[in-house]
Amino acid sequence: MKIFICSNDNQMIGAKVARHSIINRSQFCEKDVEILNESSIPSFQHFFTKPYLRKNQMVEFDKHDMQSFTLLRFHIPFLMKFQGSALVIDPDIFQVRKGIEELMNFDLNTHSIYARKGLQKNSWGSSAMLLSCDQLSHWSLDGLIDKLHHGQIDYDDLINLRLEEEPIGELEKKWNEFDEITQNTILLHTTEKITQPWRAGLKLNSSIPPLLKYIPRAPLYKIFGKDLTTGKEHPRQAISNFFFNELADCIAKNIISTQELDDAIEKKYIRPDIFQKIRSLEI
Repeated sequence: MKIFICSNDNQMIGAKVARHSIINRSQFCEKDVEILNESSIPSFQHFFTKPYLRKNQMVEFDKHDMQSFTLLRFHIPFLMKFQGSALVIDPDIFQVRKGIEELMNFDLNTHSIYARKGLQKNSWGSSAMLLSCDQLSHWSLDGLIDKLHHGQIDYDDLINLRLEEEPIGELEKKWNEFDEITQNTILLHTTEKITQPWRAGLKLNSSIPPLLKYIPRAPLYKIFGKDLTTGKEHPRQAISNFFFNELADCIAKNIISTQELDDAIEKKYIRPDIFQKIRSLEI
């Protein structure tokens, strides 16, 4: 099984921490876990040039959006030459305890895709998927992008795996645990963009889903004193502590350099007090 972490420049620090968390708690080594950067895939330059269909509206995707990498998920079988199995995850998913090798025992003859149920009705969380690449030859990134541009498929249906004809195998929550660490959690997903521990205090550079598909959420929430546009501390201290301890370990092992952090701070990819947060762990 090969593991792919889909990312962009914006989320690269998180991606490197995610990669380290897997290597540090599993039998997988560096060559088994690859960070895939959206900017290295030419198809995305084409994607960003035209409007695409999303929630029944033709919209433009900001290439600087912190989630500009999401369609990379559907490029993995091609990169695997439509052979073997792959685990594909977002850059904000971290392994918190041992056991990821269990995924290698899943029956990929029965299901070509395994994912957890999404929060929306009739949706799947494609942010973490176990794939049988030889059964996914219908996944063509260029083809999907063209269909999105022509309004033939909706991004929301694609990303929630509603377009798949074959049944999808269900993953337990422990393989994609949303903003919680339980006694069973193996892969923690910091899904809430404004509470990702490394982004507190930063303006959100990503779309905010509307209420009931049409009502703008951010202005409405602001009336009630809830700011959805600025990052804040994660409500669960254990999750913040986990991330900053992992980041500190990455720095100690020269996986992430202080220069990389300085550059990311300057570009407003990570919070400006990141070094203070790391030092506070030692107190």
